[in-house]
Amino acid sequence: MAVFPLPQLEDNAVLLPSSQTNSTQPQLCDVWRDIQGAHNWNGLLDPMVPNLKAEALRYGNLAQLCYDAFDGKSYSKNYGTCYHSKRDLFNKMGMSESGYHVTKYVYANTNLLNQVFGEKPKDQGVWLGFIAVCTDPNEIRRLGRRDIVIAWRGTQTAEEWIEDLRDILVPTRLSYRCKRTGKNQEHHFADGVLIERGFLSCYTSTVRHRQGAAGATVNISTRDLVVSEIERLIQVYEKEMDNLSITFTGHSLGAALATLSAYDIKQMLCTKHNFHQIPVTVFAFASPRVGNLAFAKRVEEIGVKVLRFVNKRDLVPKVPGVCMNENVGCLSKLLHWLPWTYFHVGFELPLHNNSPFIQHTHNLAYFHNLELYLHLLDGYVGSKQPFSWSGRDHALVNKSCDLLREKYEIPPKWWQEQNKGLVKGPDGKWTQPSEEE
Repeated sequence: MAVFPLPQLEDNAVLLPSSQTNSTQPQLCDVWRDIQGAHNWNGLLDPMVPNLKAEALRYGNLAQLCYDAFDGKSYSKNYGTCYHSKRDLFNKMGMSESGYHVTKYVYANTNLLNQVFGEKPKDQGVWLGFIAVCTDPNEIRRLGRRDIVIAWRGTQTAEEWIEDLRDILVPTRLSYRCKRTGKNQEHHFADGVLIERGFLSCYTSTVRHRQGAAGATVNISTRDLVVSEIERLIQVYEKEMDNLSITFTGHSLGAALATLSAYDIKQMLCTKHNFHQIPVTVFAFASPRVGNLAFAKRVEEIGVKVLRFVNKRDLVPKVPGVCMNENVGCLSKLLHWLPWTYFHVGFELPLHNNSPFIQHTHNLAYFHNLELYLHLLDGYVGSKQPFSWSGRDHALVNKSCDLLREKYEIPPKWWQEQNKGLVKGPDGKWTQPSEEE
């Protein structure tokens, strides 16, 4: 196995010793509610406290896992699925120490995804991510609570985004059944709330889903799959309600779906007795705008905490709503009812391309790369501070692009599936293995 050389830091990069970064910060278990945004990250972002950076990177790694584990090769017979089973996902992806257990895979099937990944039968979805719960006692103690995480995968390049984001805002039409009074009365929370049609279509798309050991299949929407699994997990851990969190993460399309699904889940929690107190947080990377002003206000009103990480040279967070958005001022608020007036939600943490590891490039798609985001976040200290490398493997930047300077001797786009997924059988022949159960 090749060993990449340790980079030599330049004058404008600083390597902080571990004693300086860890000696004075409180234990995560004591401040986890602040890290999850209970006070809107007030005083934690600039400069950024180490606990928050570490947690944001941890969730970003889960979003990256969704890319690495996705079988997007058109020649594969398992095209559109995850390479690994729920049981083996973290082990096979080198995250066996995560402390989480995957309980459900998330699939979707919409015209939006068909445009990107190719035509598929209407009842067959593509793998978008997973739902997992922290089950390791040591990790629960470190976190200070039991955490449920929902990670979403995004599209692959900025060019695909430009092609996909061509739609307008539409009503959400999401409803929630309230049982507080014992009556099955439907409560609608969609007054004036509009969502980008492509995102909503993806989230509400219907797929054939296998249930139970017998392998029976049923038609279920992506949204119903997510909501039902979160409801089930909350019931399982209902006695831990005071120390339970729900965290969404994703990149690009995945960040948009993380925001939309977090909004949806929080609305559902508000209809259930005592469930509204469960904190719902989104760590979004390179998120486009998801909805209108009413959506942004509703997200804040119900208490969904959204922290958006934005590379200042990335075009995706600037769309949709290029001409009419929150930056236009009073005009956008006056014209908020138009089907193309978008507003970002939550809080933005801008990342600057000030890393000494990165070469100059005119390839705009590279600025959207999640591994670059995680690299820049790893070196982020504050808005006016130089890049301070904290030790995250710089070679990861070049997994799917060519951004590192040549002197570091990391080959471009080096992340590859061994033998393109073929395995050699006992008969000496190379074949594609069957999809894991």
